[in-house]
Amino acid sequence: MRFSVERPFAFYAFLVLIPALAFSIYKYRRLIAAFGAENPAGEAATAARHRRQRFVLRTAFRVLAASCFILAYAGISWGSRFMPVQKNGRAVSFVFDISYSMLAQDAGGGKSRLAAAADYAAALLDKMAGTSVSVVLAKGDGTVAVPMTEDTETVYGLLSCLSPSLMTSAGTSLGKGISAAIASFPAQSSQAGCICLFTDGEETDETLLPALNEAVRYGIPVVIIGFGAEQESEVLAGDGTTKVKTALRSAALQKTLASVQKRNVQENRQQDLPSVQYVAAAEPGSAALLLRTFRLQPAADGTPADNTALAYELQEVSRQNFFMLLGFAFLVLSFVAGELDVFRRRHLHTAAALLLAMLFSSCTPQLRNGARILEGRLDWNRKDYQGAVSCFLDAYENSLQAGDSGTAQYALYGLAATYLMQDEAAATLERFAQIAPDAPDDVRFAVLYNTGILAHRRGDYETAAQCFRDALTIDNSDIDAKINLELSILGHDAREKARESAVAPVTISAEEQLLENAMYSIMREKEQEQWKNQEQEMPESGATDY
Repeated sequence: MRFSVERPFAFYAFLVLIPALAFSIYKYRRLIAAFGAENPAGEAATAARHRRQRFVLRTAFRVLAASCFILAYAGISWGSRFMPVQKNGRAVSFVFDISYSMLAQDAGGGKSRLAAAADYAAALLDKMAGTSVSVVLAKGDGTVAVPMTEDTETVYGLLSCLSPSLMTSAGTSLGKGISAAIASFPAQSSQAGCICLFTDGEETDETLLPALNEAVRYGIPVVIIGFGAEQESEVLAGDGTTKVKTALRSAALQKTLASVQKRNVQENRQQDLPSVQYVAAAEPGSAALLLRTFRLQPAADGTPADNTALAYELQEVSRQNFFMLLGFAFLVLSFVAGELDVFRRRHLHTAAALLLAMLFSSCTPQLRNGARILEGRLDWNRKDYQGAVSCFLDAYENSLQAGDSGTAQYALYGLAATYLMQDEAAATLERFAQIAPDAPDDVRFAVLYNTGILAHRRGDYETAAQCFRDALTIDNSDIDAKINLELSILGHDAREKARESAVAPVTISAEEQLLENAMYSIMREKEQEQWKNQEQEMPESGATDY
């Protein structure tokens, strides 16, 4: 079970509780001494005992409440679960095993395994227009040769010169190649990532299994493409003299993938996991299968290619809300214990009823979904947009299942606002369109306002102005909406004037025409006079000028 603490320095606050507890006990004893009730008798002794018990309970509950608040601020997390994350766009990392075993000449057409892998990747790349691609070389280590880019020419250039000599590390470490591929995806990326491993399955350090588990944890599907023949063949090792036997280890690869799937299903009890699969390069239709996996081609059932994807990332479960709720419960109980004699049956029932009411009210779906929205808002403020998308999407789906349309609208707007911060305009407008017309006024105002912002950014000033007008019909006191409305109107007017000046013919008034004719006449007279003077000054010559 995973356990982590986001802010461990918060534990120093427990040192403050010690003097606070000592001061509380000191003040209690001073108060008892002031009333002269240190050694009471009879009914006074019973009352003093109950008073002491109430003080002990109140102090204990307050210490527990403070401890829970400290633990909540520390950001303790334990356990893990797969959370849905909406992705837009595609990013693929090609991982090439360039060990000497890939030089075996048992691939199709008499090619080496490495040459066949390069041709296979080039064929995939031809069908992946607009997809970001990175290239990782895996030998004794994993190295990012081409960072994530849409410049496919760079990738084509590297494919043409793949060789074991590109890396000096010895051995084969497929796991380090997978880890380097995971690191090649930008942090907080809104693109759905996928890893393609081109290999024959030969490895020397047994790191593939933990690396695949790490990829599943990050919600990145992995496709292993096998090259070579199942029958063993000889190939020279890196020293140039030793001959070793090598073959396509498809059975070992499939066994490793089965272990990954079994482990994650058992730990998380979910079937919607990032896929890890194996395909043989020689299998007919394997390339089309991969493209459908990337959703770059229509699926077998006719589902069209889509630029969006719902991915699942394995995230640690934050227990902040749990400790906050427990802290408030202990705080309320401290007041109950301080004001009531909880050892009397009637008051004991009252305290128990209050505690049960708090616990059961906190378990309502609406409160849980509201807590997820609040958690998403905190992630949004920290610019952890992937975490925010996960929280908002989870709250939205749970609210729909519970029939809570009001909470669903807030979750949907939070999801759209997160896409807006990631510059995903198309995804933002798509989510805005899903918000119901009868949503709360603050949600509808925010939708219209942000739609106007998007329209203004792309130069559609007329649409932007209309959005700001509609937003002001909901809240006419918003100054920013009024300013943006004026800016949109000015932008629209400036564009219209520029368009009119571009198409309007040039006209000259009568006075300007007379002035121009007069100036032309003066210039012509001056020119004629100049030529006459030159003719008079020319010397006589008997030669004919041709």
